[in-house]
Amino acid sequence: MEKHGLPVVCLRRNVSVSFSFHPLEGGYDIPMRIVGANIYYEWLIYVLMWIPIGIFLYGVYKRVRIWMQARGETHRQEPIGKRISSFLYNTLGQVRVIEKPLPGWMHFLLFWGFVVLLIATASFALWNITGFPPLTGNVYIYFSWFVDVIGFLAMIGVAVLAYIRYVQRPDRLNDTKPLDGWILVLIFTILLTGYIIEGLRIAAQIELAPTMAAIEYERTASPIGWLFAGLFSGAALESMLSWHRFMWWFHMAISFLFIGMVPFTKLWHIFTGMTSYYARDYQPEAVRMVENIEEAETYGIEKIEDFGWKDLLDLDACIRCGRCQEACPAYNTGKALNPKITIIQALKKHLDNKSPYMLGEGGDDLEAVTMTTEAEIEGVKETEKHMIYDIVTPQVLWDCTNCLACVYHCPMFIEHVPKIIDMRRNLVMWQGDMPSEAQMAFTNTERNYNPWGVGWANRAEWLKERNIRDLVILLPEDEGDFEYLLFAGCAAAFDDRYKKAGEALVRLLHKAGLKVGYLGTEEYCCGDWARRLGNEYLWQTLASQNIESFQRYNVKKIICICPHGYNTIKNEYSQLGGEFEVYHSTEILARLIAEGKLKTIPNGNRRVSYHDSCFLGRYNQVFTEPREVVAAAGGTLISIERSKEFGFCCGAGGGRMWLEEKAVEGFKRINQTRTEQLLEVDPDTVVVNCPYCMTMISDGVKETDEEGKIPVLDVCELLWQCQE
Repeated sequence: MEKHGLPVVCLRRNVSVSFSFHPLEGGYDIPMRIVGANIYYEWLIYVLMWIPIGIFLYGVYKRVRIWMQARGETHRQEPIGKRISSFLYNTLGQVRVIEKPLPGWMHFLLFWGFVVLLIATASFALWNITGFPPLTGNVYIYFSWFVDVIGFLAMIGVAVLAYIRYVQRPDRLNDTKPLDGWILVLIFTILLTGYIIEGLRIAAQIELAPTMAAIEYERTASPIGWLFAGLFSGAALESMLSWHRFMWWFHMAISFLFIGMVPFTKLWHIFTGMTSYYARDYQPEAVRMVENIEEAETYGIEKIEDFGWKDLLDLDACIRCGRCQEACPAYNTGKALNPKITIIQALKKHLDNKSPYMLGEGGDDLEAVTMTTEAEIEGVKETEKHMIYDIVTPQVLWDCTNCLACVYHCPMFIEHVPKIIDMRRNLVMWQGDMPSEAQMAFTNTERNYNPWGVGWANRAEWLKERNIRDLVILLPEDEGDFEYLLFAGCAAAFDDRYKKAGEALVRLLHKAGLKVGYLGTEEYCCGDWARRLGNEYLWQTLASQNIESFQRYNVKKIICICPHGYNTIKNEYSQLGGEFEVYHSTEILARLIAEGKLKTIPNGNRRVSYHDSCFLGRYNQVFTEPREVVAAAGGTLISIERSKEFGFCCGAGGGRMWLEEKAVEGFKRINQTRTEQLLEVDPDTVVVNCPYCMTMISDGVKETDEEGKIPVLDVCELLWQCQE
């Protein structure tokens, strides 16, 4: 039987397959599709595909070679099980991506659309050649339906992402490049041409089939393709067949283009992202250790190749989604720092320009060109620029509060803050270049073991001043066993305002029956701020002294009122052999309330605006306990826009407590911005859990009309006010 001059053959499972021309055939009683049907010289595809594959592999080879030039830390293998789990969880589930719902879910659809379409293409090709997998009958219908729908959802994903980027134009996408649009067009065209091909195939087979019933299954197997087939109804068969062949080759050509482009465009994040999921830092709350600091020949990071391979991979993994800048308190208050543009993208551009020299392909001596710092000379080569002074400026580095919002919200697990700290180390410990306020704080701490510069011998005087000397075991003067050591920190000892919070905590612990020790003059500054300002040597000195004191008195459990001391003792002292059980005051208080050891008489129904400090919240995920304490004290927590994981920094982290912040024209300072966020919900009281936050938010309130009306209290103070 023939129709329109073309043979109609009933295709069955045992059809022989060869690399010859397969005409489109109708009259199916067992539905299936032949790869390359109606395509002349189909076998050429299997030859031509090695061109884009070769380009792809060459690009991968070049990028990996660049990563291998890294000199920094390389160990990212343990724990292997956790890393594999992270890889699967974030790759398959796109969990980090969908945290931002609309663009996240659209990216999810796009990712899985391409995965499914790739699997389907490979499966049909494999069946065509080997007869496996058995894509016939109902298996074909259901499999084809799934592929068809997923592909269409991927098209929707591309369209919505384009709408967000080019119509909504959110600020986080403020560095959109022309190639970004062309990539979206390319992806959409690949998907669209796939449906056009499918529509032309179905339309032709409708013409070839002896009855509509013979082809009706395609309505289910390819619902989107069936809709596209309707576009070609009434067209001449020969025209449809010709257009089918043309679109098939065009689809293959742009698909090959896509494959070849991957290592050379932002599409590279498909693979670098998956690698980053595996190699991510599982302790972002802990600053990287400088080993053998006394023997080091240089400090910190001065050249791009001084970074570790994960740092260089981060530069390739960045998709410029802007989530980091959206969350950054420095960027949102007009500072020079933009974690996406002035850190990651600036370093990436520098790496790309310098990579030929790193790989020995540039013709110049690398050491010679990278030692030059006169980049202000007009026309100077990129490789002659000093990374810190010309690529990432000191001002950019000093703007960072180390709040970790950029790292926490990055879908690619890019590590911005460690890079900043490493470059600060070079400025401070190698270049000797730092703000004068930082130098003063360093000097004060070196002389008196606290950044205020108050005499070291007075460290325990606050106990007498606040009439709580007898409520603790003061070491080494007092005898007696204690369960917990109170690490009061410098603020409780020397800051007049925060002494009240320290007093409240001591009284609460005493009332609950806890035996608490205190080191007094044998307690030193925790060193957190010094480390994050880049003075690793000072941190190691202070940490070693504290660890020695802890071990001298056989300390096992430590209570910290300051989140900065809490974080560094809990997560970083172990780098120097200090392993302790560390609690923040709010964790202990919440437990004592739950155990009935602290009973409250709620002091009215206060409307409380609660500020999550970065180093307690985002760094250590302590969100619930402070809120439980506030609730027990009779406070009604008012929801604010930026809280918990999305909290906005007070501006004092990363050592910025000791640096002056100048407001940028058109913006307010970070602490003012945060204070306004806390006050806009009309609270009776603002509650904090950190001495730095106390200072910054209190200063912020003083600059508003609410000065003297709305108190700023520590969680400990709020709870002490309502004790029986």
